[in-house]
Amino acid sequence: MKLLTRCLIAALFGLISSISNAQNTYTSIEGKVLTQFLFPAEAATVRLLNHPDSTLIASTISDKSGFFQFRNIKPGNYFIAVSKVGYKRFYTVKYQLSANNNVKATEIKLIPLTHQLKEVSIIAKKEFIEVRSDKTVLNVDRSIVAAGNSVLDVLKTAPGVRVTGDEVLFRGGQKALIAINGKTVQLSGDQLADMLKSYQSSMISQIELIANPSAKYDAAGGGVINIVLKKSRDQGLRINISESASIGERYKLNSTTNLNYRHKKLNLFGSYTYSESEIPRIWNTNRNILLNNLNTNYNVKYKGTTLMKSHSFNVGGDFSITPKQNIGVLLHGFVNKVGVDKDNATVISNNGTRDSSILTNSLINRNIDNLNYNINYRGVFGAYGQHTLTADADYSQYDRKSVENLQNNFFGSDDLPLRDPLLFRVNSPSNITVYSGNIDYTQLIKKHSVFDAGIKVSKVNSTNKIDFDSKQGSVLLPVKNLTDHFVYNEQINAAYVNLRRTFDKVTAIIGVRAEQTQANRKSLNPNRVADTTYFGIFPSVQVNYDVNDDHQLSFSYNRRITRPNYQDLNPFVGYIDRHTYSTGNPFLRPQYMSSFQVADIYLIKFKGALSYNVIKDFHTPVFRQNDTTLFTTRENIGTRHQIMAEVQAPFDIAKWWQISNFLEATYERYYYNIPGAKNRKAYDLIVRVNQTFTITPKLRAELNAFYETPTFFGIKDYREQYFINAGLGYTILRNQGNIKLAVSDIFNTQVDRYSSRFLNLDLRGREKPGTRFITATFTYRFGNTLLRNARKRSGGATEEQGRLSGSSAEN
Repeated sequence: MKLLTRCLIAALFGLISSISNAQNTYTSIEGKVLTQFLFPAEAATVRLLNHPDSTLIASTISDKSGFFQFRNIKPGNYFIAVSKVGYKRFYTVKYQLSANNNVKATEIKLIPLTHQLKEVSIIAKKEFIEVRSDKTVLNVDRSIVAAGNSVLDVLKTAPGVRVTGDEVLFRGGQKALIAINGKTVQLSGDQLADMLKSYQSSMISQIELIANPSAKYDAAGGGVINIVLKKSRDQGLRINISESASIGERYKLNSTTNLNYRHKKLNLFGSYTYSESEIPRIWNTNRNILLNNLNTNYNVKYKGTTLMKSHSFNVGGDFSITPKQNIGVLLHGFVNKVGVDKDNATVISNNGTRDSSILTNSLINRNIDNLNYNINYRGVFGAYGQHTLTADADYSQYDRKSVENLQNNFFGSDDLPLRDPLLFRVNSPSNITVYSGNIDYTQLIKKHSVFDAGIKVSKVNSTNKIDFDSKQGSVLLPVKNLTDHFVYNEQINAAYVNLRRTFDKVTAIIGVRAEQTQANRKSLNPNRVADTTYFGIFPSVQVNYDVNDDHQLSFSYNRRITRPNYQDLNPFVGYIDRHTYSTGNPFLRPQYMSSFQVADIYLIKFKGALSYNVIKDFHTPVFRQNDTTLFTTRENIGTRHQIMAEVQAPFDIAKWWQISNFLEATYERYYYNIPGAKNRKAYDLIVRVNQTFTITPKLRAELNAFYETPTFFGIKDYREQYFINAGLGYTILRNQGNIKLAVSDIFNTQVDRYSSRFLNLDLRGREKPGTRFITATFTYRFGNTLLRNARKRSGGATEEQGRLSGSSAEN
């Protein structure tokens, strides 16, 4: 952890210029560390040694630009030693420092090792969770219970993250902006969930939780969750394989292969995962309607099973045009085949007496393809790499073909048929195309300031059709009021500037982003057109104060926007039965959030934070009841205020027992803009406890527990939720392989239970997906094991990717 602490401090101080005070006799020395290809050597250990006895004077870590600096050094004779994993140790010539003099060392170029280290064991370990001033990092490989699970499952255990249904929420229940390698994916809702289920933990290096993104990021979402795919810059070939199988509530299987190859100027990488899963879901609702002195009860029991077969991949390459210029290409995406088998039983009672029932059987077959193409460029210019220019061009294509065969059977109180069944066939294809381009410029100003600026243009074309047909014998007749064609076109023009400046112990990052949105929504049945254009300014501020090398205080403010998912605007009807359906809202508005936070960080692992958030035009899924019919949609319901306290506290109980605690306490006020709705307040407490046990040098165990108190969100009161995961991991094959055995939701308690008395609603519900599985995982790596970090790219299409959606209109 001492090394990680120094990495953080060096990153904050690496840009400070040498400003000497004429009243003292101290001086400074600075320089830059490069690799053999003249790339900045980030996180190299730089030691200042006394000459000639080699006494250690000071130590630091090179920053992202390779820069390092030692300040307030007494006059004398010194030399510098530089070390980095995978490279030969480097020693400089002697430097003679005189009073009130700043010395600039010659550029240090590291030479890679030509052989693999076989006798050296690296005992410093990465923690599963690392807390930094600008983000929290999950090192996925360090978690035993994450093995064999999808990224969506891993996010369920991440601090500050909630997964509700297929929606990923962050920062007190705000919709998260999901990114891959720093660039947001072009999916959301059900489609985003399909992608996160397709990407397995074995493909992932890290997950970064960025609660207060700078102006360089798209302004969308309550915070950014960045998924970093595995990639390296090894000379030669490196291959990782991972195989896992799960059994419990049905089954899960996945197989992953990661490959990296580098030779001189060429770096190739790729990963492929095949996964298959069969997951059940149970959903029960019970609602009462008092109308004309008649109390009618609708008891709905839904049972569904989703079978998904997925092929996900990530293929790309980088080529060094010159030592300081790179061009890269990338293709990533997935191909999913999904089958959903649903049974829905609705029992209707009047004044406590059973009246009738409806049995609905549905079979859905979907084929979903998502392909993302990217070409990118990066160039570093200037004698010390003061100027950096990057550019991305992206093209994304999302295609969904979905056919549903649905049958409604009607029975009386005696369970005898009341009428002939209703048979429907629903064909709902969807196509979404995204074009995006961005250019970003970074300038290092006198070693103490960094200036960023950039522009981005993105364009989205979305076409959705629904052919809702009634089967009359062998003839299909259109149901006119349920058949529609929805077209959505959008263009976002964005620009930002960002300045980072260091003053002694204070680092300030100030930025502003401007985004103009032009959108056209058109529904053909009925013929409705909604054109909208809006412009937003999104400032961001972060100020860090270094109390000492191990202790940091931070303040941040930013303003962000959450645009509706494309499909949440789609007015198509998702039919369940004659009394229950869901639909989109073409007039849904974006919501805006202003956030303030103060935080105290110690040793890159202890954190305490206090936040205040205001969300205007807050939108959320709501139930609406029209006489006997219940439908679900998404609406702007008012303003939401949050006061949130967060504590992260890991401890070493013993050398073999570590425990990490995360607590999040929230107080909220909802101010509704809906006539008749009463304002609400809510309290919430979330506790996560992760424990790891080092039983032997090769055998580890892990135990994770989660608990959330009863709370309120949107229009629902939720009961408490709790679950426990556990796992064992054993290293084999000369530390090149690993076997892991994990059990998720041991007691099968992970369930959402809620009620709602919003307006005329009197409703209770229970939703239970399949969560209890026993998972066995085998991983093996071979090839060159001397890793160096690669240039991480995934494309420039950002917030649009997070909105190619599934919506509340889909079942």
